[in-house]
Amino acid sequence: MPRGAAVRTAVVGGLCLGAATPPAWFPGAECLVVVGLALWLQLAQRAGLASSYLLGCVHMAWFSWSVRHVLWPAYGAIVVLGGGYYLLGSVAVRRLRPGWTVPGFAVAVAGSCWLRSVLPEIHYPHGQPCHALWSWPWLLAPLRLGGEPLGNALLGATAAALVLLARSWRTAVPGSALARGALCGAVGCWGALAGLGWLARPAAPLAPATVVDVAAVQPNVHPYDPYLELAPAARAQRFRELYEERLVAPVRELLRGTPPDLILWPESSLPYDLELGAELPPLLPPDVAVPAKTQLVVGGSLRRAEGPTPAALQVGAAGRWLGTHEKQCLVPGGEFLPLVRWLPEALRQFVHGQFAAALGSAPDCVPGRPAPPLRTAAGVPFAAMICYDNAFPGPAAAAVANGAWLLCVLSNEAWYRGGGELTQLLAMTVCRAVELGVPIVRCTTDGWTAVVGADGRVVAELPPRTGADPGAQILRSSVPVVPVAVGAMAPLRAAAGPLAASCFGLLILHGLRAWAKLRAARTAAAVPAAGGEPPTAGRTGS
Repeated sequence: MPRGAAVRTAVVGGLCLGAATPPAWFPGAECLVVVGLALWLQLAQRAGLASSYLLGCVHMAWFSWSVRHVLWPAYGAIVVLGGGYYLLGSVAVRRLRPGWTVPGFAVAVAGSCWLRSVLPEIHYPHGQPCHALWSWPWLLAPLRLGGEPLGNALLGATAAALVLLARSWRTAVPGSALARGALCGAVGCWGALAGLGWLARPAAPLAPATVVDVAAVQPNVHPYDPYLELAPAARAQRFRELYEERLVAPVRELLRGTPPDLILWPESSLPYDLELGAELPPLLPPDVAVPAKTQLVVGGSLRRAEGPTPAALQVGAAGRWLGTHEKQCLVPGGEFLPLVRWLPEALRQFVHGQFAAALGSAPDCVPGRPAPPLRTAAGVPFAAMICYDNAFPGPAAAAVANGAWLLCVLSNEAWYRGGGELTQLLAMTVCRAVELGVPIVRCTTDGWTAVVGADGRVVAELPPRTGADPGAQILRSSVPVVPVAVGAMAPLRAAAGPLAASCFGLLILHGLRAWAKLRAARTAAAVPAAGGEPPTAGRTGS
């Protein structure tokens, strides 16, 4: 493929993937994820590797654009490093024979996306291909069997089959029988796995459904903006005003009618760290009497010797501290500084200073510790996850395995200022609900607050605000929950990512070996040409 055509294809492919990644550019743009993946494969096998890297950078740059509000260098690092995973995927499939292209590209897509989402210290799970299908959860049923890696693999297989069909029509290589068979196989495999996914729902309920009345408070306040350029005393006064107006007042409103079972406040609701086991400061004024049936779940932070830990605090009647769920997965750059321990001291201090200037303080959080489920006053077990825990399958799966019937996500996404990450995190919530078959309630600072059913459908929501500040909002929903035994698919879901990554590594080795053999053959063929015609044995001159 000529260089100019490769560059244009890379840009178009990256934009197609960006258009499909939540939030989609227009209704139906989700289908462009297959087009983008197909163009990636075409570049991988018909153009230079630099074009695949460009495609990846375009995709990463588009769906991560709102990260620039947090810190420009972090956004740049996401784009530069993220493009490398697409380059590795191209190395893996570059020398595959036509018969191996479909399974090979499926593995490359699944393995590269899984590695990007879990690589220590620089994990970035946003923008996976299967997230594009979040508004069609029935298509995500295979996630019950193999999680997001299986969903990504099926999309990669479908895209590769379409590429083979197009090549067969244009050049008759591969043959039409192989191309049609590959497409039928990819689509048929998706349909069969979707059917198995719906049949492989968690084991039958152990008891009739119980309804949990949940009220999520969305305060619509940025954690820093209202206090900029204020003196410390004025800043404290402003916080007390907003705390009363955006958090306490909604609780008063809720308690005037029939009190809910759970009232959720989002992450970063409290501006100070709490010491685990110490007496909890009063969160509500004395005139707000919380009945025994109602519990408050608040996004706060715990103080430890090694650093603070974001956590969800469960508070009962009379302000009694009932339990805590701590954050397991921290945000690189936002809650800890990745890879800085490898830097020289002077450079490390410079990086700390840059993050402190951008975020108000240098991120020095430490990951939390697992805990058994919390319980409502009626005894329903649930888990409260903080923000980024929602993006990874591990914390949610562990909570359900420990007996949680309901998951609550307390999140502060105000940093993105209404960017695409809000929809991406909701898409991840849909994936978690489909994988585990449990309902999830999201409570966020300024959107997207939502209730996702056990089948992955969004049943209630407060979309992100797009205009003037609406004040505090409340999303109240009666959520049916059932005690569900962990299905037999849990080990398969846990193994899908490592298996895809292992096969991906083997494909990369195969690609490198094929490249080395081809280069050696070309070098050997070039040597005689450089030295002229070789002598012929037995030839004599006159």
